[in-house]
Amino acid sequence: MVFFANFVHERKGAKRRMKKKQVVSGLLATVMIANIALVDMGPVQAAENLNLAKGCKVTASDAESVNPVANAVDGKENTHWATNQGKASGSWIEIELKKPTKVSKVKIFWERLVSNATNQNIKKWKVEAYTTGGVYQLLHEDTDGTYETENADVKVENPVFATKIKVTIVEADNRNNYWENVGINEIEVYGEEMEVDIESTGDKNHMLTATTTSSSDETDTLGHAKIKDGKLGRENRWASKENSYKDEWVKAQFEKPTLIKELNITLCKRDTDPQPSNIESFNIKYTDINGKEQTVSVKNTVEGNGYKQQIKHIFDTPIIAKDIKFCDFKVKENQYNNVSIEEVEVYSNDRSEKKTLDEVVASIQGGTIQGNEFTLPTVPEGFTIESNGADFEQIIGSANEEGKLPIVHPLTDKTVKLSFNVTETATGTIKNTGDLEFLVKGTKIQQQDKNAKPTVIPEIQEWYSESTEKVSVKSLTKVIYTDEKLKAVVDEFVSDYEDFTGIKLVAKKGVAEANAFNFELKAPDTLLGNEGYTMDIQKDRINVASADTTGNMYGMQTILQMYKENNEGYNVGQMRDYPRFETRGFLFDVARKPVSLEMMKEVTRTMRYYKMNDFQAHLTDNYIFLEKYGKGENENEAFKAYEAFRLESGLSNDKGETPTATDYSISKKDFKAFVQDERAIGMNIVPEIDVPAHATSITKVWPELMVKNKVSSLNKNRPLVDHLDVSKPEAKEKIKEIFDDYTTGENPTFDSKTTVHIGADEFLADYKAYREFVNDLVPHVKKTNTVRMWGGLTWIKDNPVTEIDKEAIENVEMNLWSADWADGIEMYNMGYDLINTIDDFGYMVPNGNKTRANAYGDMLNVDRIFNEFEANRVRVKGGAYKYVPSGDDQMLGAAFALWSDNIDKDASGLSESDLYWRFFDALPFYAEKTWAATGKEKGSADALAKLATDKGTGPNTNPYYQEDKKGESYESYDFEDGLKDTSENKRDLKEGKNAQVKENTLVLKDGESYVTSPIEELGNGNQLSFDIKLEEPAKPGDILFESDAAYGTHDIRIMEDGKLGFTRELYNYYFDYELPVGKNVTIAITTDQQKTSLYVNGEFVADAKGKFIHNDMVKKENISNATFALPLERIGSKTETVSAVIDNVVVSAKEPEEDIYNKTAWAGKTNTETQNADAKEGELVKAFDNKANTHWHSNWKGATDKVDSVDGTKGNLKDGAWAEVTFDKGYEINQVSFTPRQDQNSGLVTKASLYIQKEKGGEWKEVAKEQTFAADKSKKTFTFDKQMVYGFKFVATQSSDGWVTVSEFDIANQPVVDKTYTVYVSAEKGGKVSGGKDVSAGESVTVTAMPDKGYVFEGWYRPNGEKVSEKAEYTFKVNGNTALIAKFEKTGETEDKNITDVAKLDDITVVQGTAFEDLDLPEKVSVTYGKNETAEVDVTWEKGTYNAQECKTYVLEGTLTLPEGIANPDGLKAIVKVRVEEKETPVKKYTVSVNVKDSEKAMGTVSMDKEDGVYEDGMNATVTATPNEGYEFVNWTDTDGKEVSSSNPYTFAVTANTTLTANFKKMNVKPEAPTAQDILDTLIADKKVPFKVAKNETKFVLPKVPEDYTIQITKVNPEGIISLDGTVTAPEKDTEVIVTISVTDPQGKTASTDFIVKVERKNETVKDDPKDPTNENANKKDPNKDKKPVKTGDATAAAGWMLAMTAAGAVVLVRKRNS
Repeated sequence: MVFFANFVHERKGAKRRMKKKQVVSGLLATVMIANIALVDMGPVQAAENLNLAKGCKVTASDAESVNPVANAVDGKENTHWATNQGKASGSWIEIELKKPTKVSKVKIFWERLVSNATNQNIKKWKVEAYTTGGVYQLLHEDTDGTYETENADVKVENPVFATKIKVTIVEADNRNNYWENVGINEIEVYGEEMEVDIESTGDKNHMLTATTTSSSDETDTLGHAKIKDGKLGRENRWASKENSYKDEWVKAQFEKPTLIKELNITLCKRDTDPQPSNIESFNIKYTDINGKEQTVSVKNTVEGNGYKQQIKHIFDTPIIAKDIKFCDFKVKENQYNNVSIEEVEVYSNDRSEKKTLDEVVASIQGGTIQGNEFTLPTVPEGFTIESNGADFEQIIGSANEEGKLPIVHPLTDKTVKLSFNVTETATGTIKNTGDLEFLVKGTKIQQQDKNAKPTVIPEIQEWYSESTEKVSVKSLTKVIYTDEKLKAVVDEFVSDYEDFTGIKLVAKKGVAEANAFNFELKAPDTLLGNEGYTMDIQKDRINVASADTTGNMYGMQTILQMYKENNEGYNVGQMRDYPRFETRGFLFDVARKPVSLEMMKEVTRTMRYYKMNDFQAHLTDNYIFLEKYGKGENENEAFKAYEAFRLESGLSNDKGETPTATDYSISKKDFKAFVQDERAIGMNIVPEIDVPAHATSITKVWPELMVKNKVSSLNKNRPLVDHLDVSKPEAKEKIKEIFDDYTTGENPTFDSKTTVHIGADEFLADYKAYREFVNDLVPHVKKTNTVRMWGGLTWIKDNPVTEIDKEAIENVEMNLWSADWADGIEMYNMGYDLINTIDDFGYMVPNGNKTRANAYGDMLNVDRIFNEFEANRVRVKGGAYKYVPSGDDQMLGAAFALWSDNIDKDASGLSESDLYWRFFDALPFYAEKTWAATGKEKGSADALAKLATDKGTGPNTNPYYQEDKKGESYESYDFEDGLKDTSENKRDLKEGKNAQVKENTLVLKDGESYVTSPIEELGNGNQLSFDIKLEEPAKPGDILFESDAAYGTHDIRIMEDGKLGFTRELYNYYFDYELPVGKNVTIAITTDQQKTSLYVNGEFVADAKGKFIHNDMVKKENISNATFALPLERIGSKTETVSAVIDNVVVSAKEPEEDIYNKTAWAGKTNTETQNADAKEGELVKAFDNKANTHWHSNWKGATDKVDSVDGTKGNLKDGAWAEVTFDKGYEINQVSFTPRQDQNSGLVTKASLYIQKEKGGEWKEVAKEQTFAADKSKKTFTFDKQMVYGFKFVATQSSDGWVTVSEFDIANQPVVDKTYTVYVSAEKGGKVSGGKDVSAGESVTVTAMPDKGYVFEGWYRPNGEKVSEKAEYTFKVNGNTALIAKFEKTGETEDKNITDVAKLDDITVVQGTAFEDLDLPEKVSVTYGKNETAEVDVTWEKGTYNAQECKTYVLEGTLTLPEGIANPDGLKAIVKVRVEEKETPVKKYTVSVNVKDSEKAMGTVSMDKEDGVYEDGMNATVTATPNEGYEFVNWTDTDGKEVSSSNPYTFAVTANTTLTANFKKMNVKPEAPTAQDILDTLIADKKVPFKVAKNETKFVLPKVPEDYTIQITKVNPEGIISLDGTVTAPEKDTEVIVTISVTDPQGKTASTDFIVKVERKNETVKDDPKDPTNENANKKDPNKDKKPVKTGDATAAAGWMLAMTAAGAVVLVRKRNS
């Protein structure tokens, strides 16, 4: 049940965070004067110039709530009374004068004559007076029907005595289609008031002071005075004498004339019929002010068999009476026919009109606001009213001293919620109206056909556009800012904008300019506030203005999001934007799961991008479930549980121990910078140190301060060792010291502007001590900082309750997280400032299952948040929700939280980026709910989520560790050219230390050995592959790849079990695969969200499974959540590197997994499954849903369906647990596999059979009977001959524990390969080994250890130190690569064996200048010893006389390092000859390569004149591009994309390594647009170009080309015969001239080719050649003698050229090239 809380509470001294002082407005009591017939008025008071209407009681037919009727008599001409829309003709207003008045003049001031005279709409009206005679008398009537153009001044020629003045609007309309209502600024009444002393006190029973008399009394005890004694009952009544009523009366004489409005008469309640009373009617007679007797008849109402006992008589018009008499009784006769009255009450006011507080509150309604001020609604006498704030204080501000609320009208109509506090003055009780909706009229009306509001998150509050244009993104090239305070956010914006757009803006300080983003630090209006901003998007600029830097920063986020909506232009228009709530937050538990400061900054940047402003860092906490460690005597075991104090502490105990976390902590310096840097750009960082519970980090250092030997009231097994015992003064002092460590001193970590969170939740020890602790700690911290705390005071109450002091409440912020711990309304009434962090909507505790829950699930239920959550809707004890007024200063806003409870023995394995992903999933919903009006503006939760995906995580963020790439890979290294990257990305490796490229591979050595990559780490959706060959068995801790980490290690390494795995963020992960020694394998590691997989030689091996090891304890293993960012910063390691050869390292995007067998269309049935709906386990369909985290489970609900267990326990499923799965069609396959559940070791199938369907709906054919499997989580496979299969039947008959679970069924058609593994054996000193070899999986192998003399075999060991056998001859079954080391022990002294010979070494030849260190000298040499035995021993070479610069032959000697048992009594040495030869000056050689872009490979091919591409320096190379049919060559470009040449073939001199790319394009066959190449090809095909210049010709004439095309000579060789303008100079002999002709098309693109033109010699008679009919221009002279190239053209359309070209067909032309 959800309803608005009507708060009735004492609120004294409540803080006003953002508002000015609010002014109380009340309507004073009015005195209601009687309708009197005045004969002799007596003395009067002259008041001709006094407005007697001012402040009078006034009523009206209708009134707007914002323009109430009281405005017409408030004496102010700038306020007015107005009726609502549509209420005009017939409206009236009536003033009740304070005293009977002789009225002489009435003035009426029409509202529209002041505000809008052209729309004055009143045509007919009248004024009436209600006289003392009790009738309305017309004073004036306007009947001419014309619109009023002046204010009314009604003079009464014959003044009348009146108690009321009434103005009626007889006729009014909606002139000019304007608002149809009535408005009057003021009504004034002038005249003379009666001067008379009248008793008129309200709510006073005037009978109590009256003197009574009667006609008779039944007895002395039932006399007339009883009617005014204030008592009821038969013993307290007046009664006339027995059986007498006709002439009986009772009378009251007042002390002075008394105003009477209400009479309450209580008749005697008879005990005999007629009952309850016998009085049918009576008269009231009274003497008026003039001494005249007046009579009023009263008739009673029938009730029972008599008449009512209670009579209330209300005078229509109050009377003024000197006395009052009750007489002329008429009774229903029976017995005891007398008159009896228990009590008479006389009041001057109608007490039935007196409103209750509830009624007054209910009467206040919302409305429409048009003016620039809002007047508080009026309330009756006895009540006051004040504004409690608007949700949009940027539109309706705080009240001024006159009680007026300023209005800033929005661009278009906008609904604002405003609430009021009404106080009952008599009791001091305050009640809130709740949010009332007011429509504040906009200054403009948005047209549908104009630019729509940009779509950003959160919703823009106000938008208006009268345009359909956009400002181009490309046109905005600079940023102008007006104030140096803006520089930091401007610099960030420039960087962010470049990140999004690629455009580098130029920033400078100055005044607004065109083509710029202009940011101004100036308040656009009086109410916009620090976070609000305006944006004016014009056709040539965007102007942003705000009062504070933060507002400009938010405007920048809007611009960035607008770019995401449209990357070409921004809609022209205006916006005014601002938040609804001041606190818009997210809480991140960075204590129990460490989160790096870098990731926190990613979070805060994304928050600002979505205009969230409050980041609460939960810095200290511990594992919750301490009962898993022990209690009572064993409670200290709980100190082994995970805990962390993330912030550097300056405190320590006597042993020097400190609370600071050892696995990861943030220094005070870094955190202080984080707080202040973020604040400077609009983000509030709230550090939380949680005390006095959740404090194991503190109690482990000061155990004397903890709560001892107690358990939780919520869990009797949970010790309270994480509780500080705040009943101890020393514990409270220590807590103060902890906070003082950060808040005091000259340079505090938490400066005075930092809000500090003290925790204070879930304390379950001494409740009285806790409440005293709150009263002590909160004021202490408040001395330096604003305090925030968790709500807990509803739950934590002692008896009697210890009150919380005012100082521990005022200005203290509270997270409302649980209705049981802190009832939202109770905390509000106490006075806390509230942040709605309710768990029921906003608490997630990630575990990796990717399911949504209302609270404490892996992800938030965003659909429910979208539809139901409201920041000011708080939860109360019992679970209901109530509203706090949204504009109340105590309602700060809302936040959501991510808690890392799943650590230690419940470790989830989730990474920082996993947590970020969940944060980002919920963020846009809380952003909308705290900024926008409703948070539903985007239409649906799905629409909002999709929009957030489009907008992204924000600029310059990379929470998922992604990188850009060109081509198929990010980086690729084959080491053919050293450390060069062979991908398109040019991410070359850099040399590191002790790693080198040899024989086109990277050789890594033991210890520090690495090279460095430009990419540090790469996240989900990617793959790292590489070839690796171990030189020796890898040791645990040997690293293959690594990146620097904020905490822990981040690498791919050999794990402690000797197998491949990785580490990250304090977790270890394992692949269950051992690298072979001496054998090359290809490794591929693929990463997905929460899954990392290993492939070896293209075959899937395993998904990684994790362990959480803490305090040297394995807290949890088999963790399936295994998100991993590939560590690429170094190949190798700075610490301990694997000794291996690495090759073919490729980092690429992971190929998407395809559902090639359409599993979504599979169907199935089974004899057992658990019906479990949305849970992760249950129905059979979950075994083929392509989800690794769901599984089929045999029925455990209402049944215990089990098969036989491996321990021999029999199950109830005699036929096994079977599943029949049918496909959508037949598939040709040869295997069916099943993957066990991955989250725990249960239901692991160890024996099963398989049947297949060979035709649709056919019989089941057995292919595997009772096949056995290991009881582990690895994928299991049945194989059979390849065939068409339509379905399979799986029958499990045995499992690890009887249950049957399958995570996923799969089918495949893959070669069945006999797996081969490598067994590698080696010996330590003292013996030899044999037996190492490659063997098939499952094969047995025997290895043998043979000790030397004086040694005995000690055992076979794995490289990780695990001893596997003590047998020298060890036989085992091989199920993986295995490395074994034989160890030997010495038995005693042995006789040394002497060296007899040292092997001769080959001579070495080197070039002059080769340093001694660079000589490739052997590290080992073979020696012969003893009885012709040989051994390889280490040798250390001596430099001797070696001189690298002197060419000669040197003999080098090497000293032998001998193993134990071998001696060298003769001092034999290794000898090698080194010949140093002179350097030959090498001929420089370069490599030329040509290629085609991947995207254009179908368009053509390339070739070179040398296949190997190697050319000596200066040699010419010719490259040729051959386009495929339908395509044409464009040009050659270099590696930077710059054009090198458009010639084809292209010949050039080689002076450097050169890579050229041939570019092609599809041929353009549109006849209307031939290219330059098209024209050129047509000229060639049609032989339009002259091939000869005859002796007498002086001009080489170019053919004509279409209009807008040009043709020209650009080059000739040799020069001097044909000039560039075509002029010919005849040579001495016939000469062939190479003429380069270029054609340029209208787009400026040029095509060129070379022609050989024969020019005949001069002075020789040459026989004329016959004219070439195809070259009609050959002998024509060009009349144009200009030497410049000439544009040519003719009237032929380009289409004609295209037709000609088409007719000519393809042309192949062999052209002679210039050399």
